[in-house]
Amino acid sequence: MTSFVGPFLSIVLTGRNDEYGVDFRTRFLRTLAFNVRELDACRVPFEVVFVEWAPPAGRALLIDGVLETIPRLRDGRSFRGIAVDRAYHDALSLNPRLEYLEFLAKNVGIRRAAGEYVLASNCDVFLSRAVLDVFARRALEPRVLYRAPRHDLKLAVDASSVEWEVLEDPRNLAYPAPVLRPPFMGGGTGDFILLDRGSWHALRGFNEIYRLARVGIDHNFLVKVLSDGLSIRDIGGPVYHLNHLGSYRLTRSTYKGREAEAPYGNVQWHSRGIIYSNPSTWGLSAAPEQRDAQQRSMLQFSWDAVPQMVDLRRIVLPVARAGAPYPGNYAER
Repeated sequence: MTSFVGPFLSIVLTGRNDEYGVDFRTRFLRTLAFNVRELDACRVPFEVVFVEWAPPAGRALLIDGVLETIPRLRDGRSFRGIAVDRAYHDALSLNPRLEYLEFLAKNVGIRRAAGEYVLASNCDVFLSRAVLDVFARRALEPRVLYRAPRHDLKLAVDASSVEWEVLEDPRNLAYPAPVLRPPFMGGGTGDFILLDRGSWHALRGFNEIYRLARVGIDHNFLVKVLSDGLSIRDIGGPVYHLNHLGSYRLTRSTYKGREAEAPYGNVQWHSRGIIYSNPSTWGLSAAPEQRDAQQRSMLQFSWDAVPQMVDLRRIVLPVARAGAPYPGNYAER
């Protein structure tokens, strides 16, 4: 048997330079610098795969900002930036209110990640000491999806000087610390989904069939995981999230009663009741990729890389519910 060649951990992140949620660039770079420092301190071989989805014209790429701000990542191995042509967003979105196809962007990174284990996370999430310790001990198993409870920090926390004493002080939490509950271990799911690379590829990533909403796609992946016979486990420690204006948790009440108008899609879609089967080209694997710098590439637009708009054969009801009436404004058969 040959040993795995590549880093132990790939961290897949996605964003763009449009200041989503107020001062996104600054929050992202500070959080990333913290996590890189602590991963190095624990001697965890890692890479960061950052996908810049539909970058706005006339703005510098965040990819370049990472390399300018965090010299440690310029070694040619620990960071890879992938910019995705805006035309893919326009071709793939089935909801004009969606501002960002977050999980399609994450699939782009997951498909190209080289790590033995791949963590899909977000740009304002700090890893905890307990999580870092698991990485340092390589205490992970294949075919197990690892989750971590998200501890939300108060808006008033000074993000310019976040260190362990700030993160670990319970007085800085905006809400009571959550507890993950089986079988799904849901709650803040998109902030920490860790799985071995082989299982990510066998499952073909997050749902690319349903493209009317961004919210709920992460939990829908948990349904997919259990339906394929994998298990879900609490990794044993939290991650810390920098609360910010514009976040889903702070804005969802604004769209109560008019969920279909939300910029993240209708939260009431049946994410907990369906499974899916992505095409073999998931993650825009057929997109022409042009490398324009050592650690930066661009996915150029091609209609050949765009899956068909609707393929309900790839969305099915779980067997236990297949004969039951399906609530809501649509049904898959």
